[in-house]
Parts: sequence; C-alpha cells; structure tokens
Amino acid sequence: MRTSEFACAELPGGESYHRLGRTSRFRWWSTPLTLAVFAVLVFFLWMAIILAVTIVAIIGGSGLAPDSVTLSTIAELAFGLLSSALFLPIVLFLVRVVQWRRIGSLMSVEGRLRWGWLARCTVVAIVPVALCAALFLPLAKLLQPGLVPSEATGGTEVFAAAMTVIVLLVPFQSAAEELTMRGLLMQLVGAVGARSGERGGGSAVSRVLRSPGPAVLASGTLFAVLYLAMHPGEVWTAAALAAMGLGMAWLTWRTGGLEAAIGLHVVNSLVQFTLCVFEGRMEQIGTGLVVGSGLPLGAGSPLVLLLTLVQVGLYTLAVVWLADRRGVRRRSAEATALR
Repeated sequence: MRTSEFACAELPGGESYHRLGRTSRFRWWSTPLTLAVFAVLVFFLWMAIILAVTIVAIIGGSGLAPDSVTLSTIAELAFGLLSSALFLPIVLFLVRVVQWRRIGSLMSVEGRLRWGWLARCTVVAIVPVALCAALFLPLAKLLQPGLVPSEATGGTEVFAAAMTVIVLLVPFQSAAEELTMRGLLMQLVGAVGARSGERGGGSAVSRVLRSPGPAVLASGTLFAVLYLAMHPGEVWTAAALAAMGLGMAWLTWRTGGLEAAIGLHVVNSLVQFTLCVFEGRMEQIGTGLVVGSGLPLGAGSPLVLLLTLVQVGLYTLAVVWLADRRGVRRRSAEATALR
C-alpha cells in the first residue's frame, strides 16, 4: 500500500492506552511543543471568553469598569460550562495537527470512540452516582448542616433555562475535561519512555516511564494539585478530586479508552448540577464547590471524600467486571490498518 510521508501516524501496535502517543512521528520535542501550543491556545481561549462575557454584560446593562461587569445567573452558568467545553477542539487540534496522529488514537486502543462501550459505562454509572447523591443530602444535614445551603430556585422559568443549558453543554464539558486530563495528559506522559528496542529503552528510567504508573499518577492528580494551590485550605476537596481522578485514570488504562471516564463524568455532572439548580445553588457550579468529582464539594468536608471513594470504588468494580465479561480490548492490535 502506498503511503505518504505526510500521512498521519497510525496506532503503535500492541500498546496500552497511555502509550498510544508514541507513534512513528514522535520526537523528543513533541511533548514540550504540544504543551507550548496548548498554553498559547488556552490563553487566547480565555481572552475570547473574557471578551464575550464583557460584551454580554454590557448589553445586559453593566458598565465598562471591570468591577461593574455582571452577568445573569444563567449566563454565568453557560459561560462556565462553555469555557471547559471549548477545550475539546483545542485537544483535537493538538493531536491531529501538532502531534500529527489520528484523533481516534486519543479515544481508545481501537483507534475510535467505542460508542457501545460508552453507552454501557454511562448506564452503569447511574447506580453509584444516584446512591451517593441520595446519601449526601441527609448525611450532610445530619453531620454538617451548613454544608448545603437551601435557597429558592428562582421560579420555573429560571429552572427550565438552567436545565436547558446543563443538558446541552454538560456532555461536551465532561468529554472535554476527560480528553484533556485522562486523554492528552496521560498520553503525553506515557509517550516519554523509550521502547525496549530504541536507544536508551533498556534503562531503568525508560522502563518506569513507559509503565502506566507515571501516566496514571500525573493525569489523576494534576487537577487536584492545581485546585489545592488555588485553595490551600481545602484539603478534603483536593483529596476527593484526587480520588476521582486516579480512579478514572486507572480505569482509562485498564479498559483501553476514555469511555469509562466520560460515562461517569457525564452522569455525575448532570445529576449534581441538576441538584444545584433545584436547590438554588447555581452560583456554585464552576466555582470549585462543584467540580471534578461531581459531588457538591465544600471546604473541609471528609463526607465528600468518603462518598467519592464509595462512588469510585463501586463504579470501578462494576466496569472492570463488565469489561472482562465483554472482552473489552486493553491493547492496540499488533497490525493496525485504519482507514
């Protein structure tokens, strides 16, 4: 078969998910270049979001002074979710253009998003998410009465508008965050270690780098570390984020794709954001009080960490059992022929 030197790199054969970024076009500078372009694109994304927020606020009657720029609650909700959802095209651009490989290699070891497996994982996620959501409210009122404030929802129109925004944007927001943290980041770290047949591939350092440990640890804890750096006193929240992140990163490696992480993230966010809207707590969405783990997080709340561990544990056991039963592929095929 004729191939062009400008053609996208194919999936590396016989590799786990975290190693799919080390294609035939990988070079030592691929990782720093990807991170540099990512930083530039994110900077321009945030500038565009700030400009859009300012324009909408001025149209809504705000002044030009930075302190006077205000948005309605629904607009804040929409911009908060949209700012995360827009990471999706950025990540896909980095994979396709900067790393010059197929977008499907970011999705799974089969070189595509396994829609059937994603649907099954999403259904499986409903039970542990619903269980922990049901336990959270009564336990929070019993153990920490001030953890969940209760206010008016703002009426039927506000509730309907908020739910429309959530249903339309949350799937994209959740997928974008997983493609960034459990996808791009995991494969960036996993691609660093040289293969056994390459120069330096037999060293102890290379063996460690190409093992799943560093990739799972980095992609599972980075968001929690950043959150703790911005909120030094909220150790319990950061711990819950790390528990969720590590669980989803390990499942991504174990199942050979992002479907399990996306499924739990989408269900979590839909359920918990709906609870926030119903209870009149929309201002918490996107502020760090409702983040990552999908639970309504409060500073210094061991209850949230406990429920997050229960949720992740139940979901992980169910997904691993189902993956083994259905024979879900964990490694790429030895000879991949993608069209």
